[in-house]
Amino acid sequence: MASPFKNLVGDSLVSIDAASSNLHLVLGSYNHKSRTVQVDKANIVHLEPDTINDGAISDQFGVVMALKNTLAKLNIESRRTIFTVEGGYLHTKDLELPVVRPDQLRDMVHYEILGQGGTSRDMFVDYIVYGTMQDEETKQNKYKVRATAIPKEIATDFRELLRNCSLMPVALDVNPNAIRKLFKSGTVNGHVNLESNTILLIELCGKTTNITVLDKGFPVLSRRLQFGHSNIRLVAESVKKVQANAADRSSILTRRIQAVKGEGIKALEIADIDVWNEAVKDEPALSSAVSSYFKSLTDAVSRTAQFSISKYKLDSISTCFLYGSGALYKKMDKELSRQLGTQVEVIETLSSVVAPKDFVLAEYINACGALIREG
Repeated sequence: MASPFKNLVGDSLVSIDAASSNLHLVLGSYNHKSRTVQVDKANIVHLEPDTINDGAISDQFGVVMALKNTLAKLNIESRRTIFTVEGGYLHTKDLELPVVRPDQLRDMVHYEILGQGGTSRDMFVDYIVYGTMQDEETKQNKYKVRATAIPKEIATDFRELLRNCSLMPVALDVNPNAIRKLFKSGTVNGHVNLESNTILLIELCGKTTNITVLDKGFPVLSRRLQFGHSNIRLVAESVKKVQANAADRSSILTRRIQAVKGEGIKALEIADIDVWNEAVKDEPALSSAVSSYFKSLTDAVSRTAQFSISKYKLDSISTCFLYGSGALYKKMDKELSRQLGTQVEVIETLSSVVAPKDFVLAEYINACGALIREG
């Protein structure tokens, strides 16, 4: 999706994934010859809850202040920036259209995605032609087109945000498109070849879950589901506070010292929360939250896999790959593999991404994909 912003040519870009409650920022570039993304710096821009809600900005001032602070902290001088977004406002459709001139095809796409959509909102529309096919009845060749529409006010909000941060808008992308570009070819975790396998990508976010079926490097099906893992963390935090208070009752002096120093209970990192069934069984509240989440997750994954295999006549799915903040829970891949009865791995490496050793790829997948500028 490049329509709202002006495309420019250059090396270093700031890529920001703004689809979840926090911003995920990557400074890097894309090498067209080697087809690799080079990551130089990365950081999560932490925001107050609901500052960004379902990919839409609700507190522009808060985002501007947080983003400016992060850019200064990382000493990022590049001003050229890409936003990649996703939310319930996106409208994506696969089309089969006659082989016609580019201007005619553009008009057809706009009519198909807007004229029949029943929406009164002003929308930007972009599309890709990803193949051709022959109509069974007419025997005429047709384009296979994937089109996406995004409300103009959403694009305008992000453009204004960049300008308020003294950043230069280069392009507006959408996460499903970023995924398509990043997983087009190469290998995942050093052993699964994208061009010869059917895999399932699962993005685990705090409030949403995104499932993508990738067949030989192309996303044939994507589903955005309105549930996430945030309740697990909330319950784990509550359990930790109860345990800390109980352990600290005998030391009034310790609590007073903490208060004077401004110290409280440190926030619980997701990577410190173990979701393995054996690990949570002795803590009823946490066990209930984990069980509820995994039931929703396994049901959604199973239905999506069965539907896609049947509809698109796919080979069996070889591996499920996890990314997003929820992928960092301790033993998340092990527990999901146990419940699904299939191979599940957290994305640790992609042959198309070159990054520093401490770079946690699973958290920056969308931002990395958005760095890839086609054409």
